[in-house]
Amino acid sequence: MPSIVAFRRNHPNRWIILVINVAFGGTIIGWGVAMVWAMRAAHRVDSASSGGESGLNLFINDVRKIQVVDPPPLPQTSLSHELERLHDLLVRGAISRTEFDGLKAKLPGGAPSL
Repeated sequence: MPSIVAFRRNHPNRWIILVINVAFGGTIIGWGVAMVWAMRAAHRVDSASSGGESGLNLFINDVRKIQVVDPPPLPQTSLSHELERLHDLLVRGAISRTEFDGLKAKLPGGAPSL
């Protein structure tokens, strides 16, 4: 019965339901699982789809539309704030003088140290 229901409803997982029904249909639990799965409503995006991307679609093909957007730009810091931050790292010993000079040179408008 679960296989018939799945095939009549054109369920995306009808072949898996058939296998479960044949293999475990003799047990009450196997038959119940197959029947519940066959009766569940399946959301199908288009009529040509036969399941998920793999075709297996163990769980209902419930696709949500999403919109991909660019992340917000990082906050712009002024040159003076960046220099203060680098100087603070130098004072705390987090970076060496050589690293400080290299990072300072990479800043826009920063002059390389001699």
